[in-house]
Formats: sequence, C-alpha cells, structure tokens
Amino acid sequence: MRVTRRHLLQAATVTLAAPAIIGHARAATKQMKMTLADTVASPVFPICQRFADNLKHRTNGALDVHVYGAGQLGSQTNALTSLQTGIIDFVAHTTGYIDTIVPQASVLDLPFVFRDLAMAERVLDGPIGQTLRDHFPERGIYNLCWGHWGWRPVSTAAATPMTDPKAMSGLKIRVQPGAIYAETYKAVGAVPVAIDLSETYLAMSQGAVGAVELPMISMVANKYQEVVKVVTETNFVYNAGALMVGKARFDGLPADQQKAIRDAAADMQIDWRQSVAEATTKARAVMLAAGVQIVAADVEAYAKATRPIYDKFRPTIGDDLVDAILKQTGA
Repeated sequence: MRVTRRHLLQAATVTLAAPAIIGHARAATKQMKMTLADTVASPVFPICQRFADNLKHRTNGALDVHVYGAGQLGSQTNALTSLQTGIIDFVAHTTGYIDTIVPQASVLDLPFVFRDLAMAERVLDGPIGQTLRDHFPERGIYNLCWGHWGWRPVSTAAATPMTDPKAMSGLKIRVQPGAIYAETYKAVGAVPVAIDLSETYLAMSQGAVGAVELPMISMVANKYQEVVKVVTETNFVYNAGALMVGKARFDGLPADQQKAIRDAAADMQIDWRQSVAEATTKARAVMLAAGVQIVAADVEAYAKATRPIYDKFRPTIGDDLVDAILKQTGA
C-alpha cells in the first residue's frame, strides 16, 4: 500500500494523542488523605489501612487513600476542620472531639449511660445512632459508620488509686475538648485540662497533669506504661468513634464510588469493634506486665456524683435524645 500524506497525518495524530490517553488513565486515580485520633502505633491505624485497601479494591484503584497518624496532618482538633474544608478526606475520630462540632453526639458521652459493649452497639446501630448521623451533614460531614476506641479509665502518675470519687479532688487530668468531659470531671472535684494527644505524654511526665483518661489501647500505643502507676477502671464512657468523610468531597464523587465508600465503611465498622475489643485485652496485659496496678472503681459512687451532668446537658443535646437513650439503656 502506498503511504500517503493522509496516512502520515493520521499516524501522527494517534501518536500525539497516546500520551494524553495515558495521562487521562492516570488521572482517574484520585489520591485521598485519611487521619485518625491516635498515632500509627494504635491498633486503629491498621483498621484504617484495611479500610483504605478495601476501598481501593472496590473501586479498581480509582480511590487511593493514604492513612496518616494523629499529628501528621495537624492537631486532633484541626483534623475535623480540615475535614469540613476538604483538606483531609476521611477522619476516624472520637466523640470527645466530635462533640465540639456535633453537640448532640454528647449523648453518647453521658457518664455511665452504657453498661456494656452490647448495649452501646444496639444504641449506635438503632434509631438513636441514625438520628445522630443525620446531624453530621449540617456540619459539612457524613458519618459513615460508628466505631469504638475503648472504655476510658483514669490513669495516674501517683501510686494512689482513684477508687472513690472523693480521691479525685484537685487532681489535674487531661481530657478531650468536648465540654461534657470537662464538666464530668469537675463534678467529682478534678481539674480538667484539654491537651492535644501529641502533647499529653510530655505534660504528664513533667507533672503538668497528674492523670489522663485514655483507653487502654491508646495508653500502650503512646507508652504511658512508662509514666502511669495506677489505672482505675472508672470507665465513665464507652468512647464511641466515627469514620467520617467530607460532604463536599463525597457529593462530588460518582454514585458507584459513593457506594464503594459506604460498603467499605460497613466492613470497617465490624473490623473496628472486633479489633479494638481484642486489642484492649492485649493492652491491659501489657500494662500489667509493665508493673502498672489496675484496680476497680466504686462505679455506683461515681455514677451518683456525675448524675447531674444529664440535666446540665439537656439543652445541648436535646430532651428527646436524652430521654430516648435513658429509655433504651435504663441508665
């Protein structure tokens, strides 16, 4: 066949277009950022990584999520504002911080409202959990699933158990920024101090605070067995968490990718709860092996001392939600 000018032009057009086609294929992979409320040493970090891997698989590589530990993309508080503004795409956080932007979520942090894990999960998976999730879009966020960070005991640098609430008088304790946390500890005479997790170990080792209220998994992940002498299992709160995605980011994705995110989140919810329960048992063993004393608390005395918190936060949470959770849990 005689090669004509037309054939050469057609070949050139195909050759020049090839890089553009390849470039378009590469651009189809969207790089996304995710962070969580603990360091990369936390057992929640691999849970988030498994979510990212699942999502990448479900979207044939179209959504590629890179997971960062707490502090790597800013403070824990900034993680939520960055989620709202689209700087970060996904955040797995605790209600102790979520309360600052979705105050109704404080209902989950009412002291001693949950007796056990099963009860907490029934509430989160039922109408109350859904009602709370419906408030998130108002703040520019979708709640994709509920998770669990672990019950929060009181851990002290001094070798004095906090078995009775009277022992808490004057104790400086690091708390999360949610208002209900500060008020709960004030109710037992403690002095709550809100400090970012990245600064808490130093604050405790230098005596700026005498105690922390962190889940067992977070204490081991951040090596608090080096500075803590006694863990008192007050376990004020179940400490729910949520996997969240920025609303604007999610709404801008095609329907098939939105479905993939929701399906991967449903898988993560199961993984999150099971893995944290297992990791908590292991973390407790690590603390004991390090010589940390773990003691029970007079839960009835603590519950009585903190009961006024329920009425104090009714205006913040809403009467309907408070009454609903009291009816379901019998607290």
